[in-house]
Amino acid sequence: RFGDFLGETVEDPVVSGNHVFQPTHNGNGYFFSPIATRLGNTIVKFQYYAEADRSGGCIGYSASENVDYQTWVYCDFPGYGQNDMLSTGSWITCQFEIPSELSGFRIVIGDRRSSSVTYFDNVQVTSGTGTNCGVTPPTLDPPGQDGFSDAVIDNLATLLTAGRLSDKNKAIIRDEYDNAGSSNDGMKIAQQLILTTAEFHTTNPIESKDQPREGVAFPPPSPKPYKAVVYLMLSGGCDSYNMLVPHTCTKDKDMYAEYLDVRQQVAIMKQDLLPIDAEGQICERFGVHPDLTDIQRLYNSEDLLFFANTGVLTQPVDKSNYNVLTETQLFAHNHMQREAKRVDPYSVASGTGVLGRMADYLAKNGHNVGSFSVDRYSVALVGKPGVSAAPMIVNRNGVPSVYLKDRTRELLPNLHNRTESDSGFFAETWSEELIRSLGINDLLSAELSQVTTNIEFPTDYLSSQLATVSRLIATRNARGVDTDTFYVEMGGYDTHSNVEENLSNRFTQLNQALGAFNRELEAMSMWNNVTLVQTSDFARTLEPNSGLGTDHAWGGNYIMMGGAVKGGQILGKYPDGLTIESTLALGRGRMIPSSPWDGVFRGIANWLGVPTIAMTDVFPNLNNFDEDILFDPNDMFGEVAPNPPTASPTTASPSKPPTNSPTAKIEPTATPSFKPTVITDPPTRSPTSAPTKKGDDSTSAPTVKPTDKPTFKVFCADDATYKFEGTATKGCDW
Repeated sequence: RFGDFLGETVEDPVVSGNHVFQPTHNGNGYFFSPIATRLGNTIVKFQYYAEADRSGGCIGYSASENVDYQTWVYCDFPGYGQNDMLSTGSWITCQFEIPSELSGFRIVIGDRRSSSVTYFDNVQVTSGTGTNCGVTPPTLDPPGQDGFSDAVIDNLATLLTAGRLSDKNKAIIRDEYDNAGSSNDGMKIAQQLILTTAEFHTTNPIESKDQPREGVAFPPPSPKPYKAVVYLMLSGGCDSYNMLVPHTCTKDKDMYAEYLDVRQQVAIMKQDLLPIDAEGQICERFGVHPDLTDIQRLYNSEDLLFFANTGVLTQPVDKSNYNVLTETQLFAHNHMQREAKRVDPYSVASGTGVLGRMADYLAKNGHNVGSFSVDRYSVALVGKPGVSAAPMIVNRNGVPSVYLKDRTRELLPNLHNRTESDSGFFAETWSEELIRSLGINDLLSAELSQVTTNIEFPTDYLSSQLATVSRLIATRNARGVDTDTFYVEMGGYDTHSNVEENLSNRFTQLNQALGAFNRELEAMSMWNNVTLVQTSDFARTLEPNSGLGTDHAWGGNYIMMGGAVKGGQILGKYPDGLTIESTLALGRGRMIPSSPWDGVFRGIANWLGVPTIAMTDVFPNLNNFDEDILFDPNDMFGEVAPNPPTASPTTASPSKPPTNSPTAKIEPTATPSFKPTVITDPPTRSPTSAPTKKGDDSTSAPTVKPTDKPTFKVFCADDATYKFEGTATKGCDW
């Protein structure tokens, strides 16, 4: 009924760009028009279309005061109305007379069958006589009001831009409103276009040059060897002491018996573990979780290593001082996960992530760096603004679509032309980045549409992400990059209950995803050029809770894999005791890390080409650790294979690096400016002999706690135990 009718305005199924009325099938409710006045001989002309005969479309009239009863004059089904009309797959034109006894009437339109769709158009009230089909409706201008569209756009501009929208942009948007086919469609496209403008997003005045912006293109292929780092976060806190378990330990004590005693009902039986051999650890043999068969395979083929008891550290601590000397709030998901991505506890390089700072250095020194996060934003990839390219967010199936109508997309360049030098900076930045982002999205989408993987990846969430990473790596030459950083994430590791059941499900997917990624990179001849490092918020308590689960802890065991990785070993120090008597064990088996994330990512930065002299810029907290608890990059990576593309690697002179170090270091003394020597890709180390411990160019700085930090700390744990110094208190941030 009028005001609440059943139907909608849709695009003409035959004539593109024309809009028509499509009634919705309903046995009782139909469209009743506003009241029309009969003057003399009055007829209603209309056009009708249906794809099939007997579709049920009907049109007629009712008395002006009656919206409960109608007279059907024409129906597309025999017996439904006074007259039959047959569309037969093309538009037909008919007319009917309004009875002389009616002074006012309403036009009624309906669809009385659900078998197919019907359409009406050009419904007109005019003078004339006769009820018949095959007539030609006159061409009439739709009723309207002069200047109406101008008023609509002016009101929208006032509401959405406080009147800042330029006259030129108003004219573009008004024309699209007029050409939309209906006022509803016009309002939609007008609002879409205004919401893209710089006047909506900024308060700057804009002076347009009326010149289009330059098109976007990828740079030419880089001659440098390609390398990529994939950061995998197992979010929630992975129970990694069931990922890497003591197995055979004959040196000092039976560590498996101790593991069994501490882990109790969540322990894994020795006969179920997948054995791997290790040197330099408390045990000569460890066990990998039984669902991690590909992890065992890659370890035994020397393509994967473990980092033992690693985690977030501000500086080396022990049981007596960890809660005072640790800057990061412990055992809280958000704080510890964020710090694992930032590796900057004092926020010297605030707002940046560990891979983002690596990308910054490489970009300043002649590398073309790409950065992609799958399905989410991650601070791990973020560098300083304007130094390296901002990370792109893609979805697990590739490049997400831009949900704009084709016509809207065509108009955007006209709304975002180049601006004069005295135009607003923020407005110019918005327009430039919008057009550039849309251009890059189109380029990348076009490249990925031509790429398929060599193997069929499983369909789980992590596998889909790694399949997209593989496809992005395959576009490296088209994108002109020699370095890529990627961030992927897998959730579900916050196992406060039923840890083994949940962990088995998670590890099954993790194992098949990493195995597929390895096989795909080998098929691409890129296995030696890609390194994947896995992190988590923290490990979990060795002692289980009453729900067969484990709770938030600290230091844990992690993996790194790739063809360049010197695998088949466990780096760091696996705890030599798991009970409360251990020097590293806090309550309920929370282990203090013996190695920091700084050491893991320093080795990765070295493999990418960041020199020793620049390490404290990339890792602001590095001088808080002596070399003996950091990992030697020579122990982490072997010789890097030549770049697969046919172009020969060349040595490029780096651009000028920063002339000073961050100002908020542990020892805030001035650092002379430097010019790094040229880095040769690939590294020339030979893996034929065991490397000796590498001496860094800089001496270890004393582990002095800055004096400007608060003297108070809080310890937050699952049993809500608090420890602090002073009188202030601080709530746990869970």
